[in-house]
Amino acid sequence: MDSDDSLVDDELQPQALAVRIDDNDDFDLNIPPTTGNEYLRRVREEAKDCPQIVVADIDTSPFLQKQTVKIKEHGGRFPAPKGFTPDLQWQKLQTANFAELRQNLQRQKILMAKKGLLKRDKLPQCNDVENWCRLCFGRLMPPGVSQREVKSEVVMEEEAKPKHEGVLPLLSIVAALDQPSVIRVLEYHINWFEATGFSDKQGMWFYALLTSLQKPLSPEACALIRSLARSCGNLRATLESPEDPRLVPLNLFICLVSRYFDQTDLADPGT
Repeated sequence: MDSDDSLVDDELQPQALAVRIDDNDDFDLNIPPTTGNEYLRRVREEAKDCPQIVVADIDTSPFLQKQTVKIKEHGGRFPAPKGFTPDLQWQKLQTANFAELRQNLQRQKILMAKKGLLKRDKLPQCNDVENWCRLCFGRLMPPGVSQREVKSEVVMEEEAKPKHEGVLPLLSIVAALDQPSVIRVLEYHINWFEATGFSDKQGMWFYALLTSLQKPLSPEACALIRSLARSCGNLRATLESPEDPRLVPLNLFICLVSRYFDQTDLADPGT
């Protein structure tokens, strides 16, 4: 690349075609080029006079009446009441702890796979929402759903079964989930959260599923965790006291979605 070639230097790009420049020749732009080298020199000289950025001034009004789809975008971060948001140091600490836990989980999954300890066949199929609900909550109806909202035959069926409180997201369960299952079960929990509210057990499941969520995010996974953060923000905005036990886990999920998974428009600013 010639050091005198300001055009190439400014663009910081490698030269595609070598252009020979003789100091002693008289290059006249008014004369049609007779060789390939003269043509390239002409193109380069003319390019120097062109603006680097060109913006077309287009009148869009004729297209407004032809628009058939209008999309209303949701807002980003939900502002919390004063004193309900965590400081930046807390957010950084939670993000670092979460990243370390993800690494440990990955190492455990590799060890368990080598030892043949991953029992995927003992888990419900990823599309089996009813059995996932029973596994997580011990019943078909998530906590918060009244019996009047469910068909009577379903209520009778559930009442006839032995009662149990569901299971926590144990390592043996989380490690056995493949990525499509992680995304699908996460979707189930977000739907249950939006329909029935937030519980401690569901918070444990959210945290465990997020530790298994692979980066870079798929579009579906990205949309899901953004929905989770918005739901957390909505619920946080209704809390009456910063001493509410739900505040810390809600702040945690907003923090992880925005800081670790890079959805920064949803982040709490911190201090």
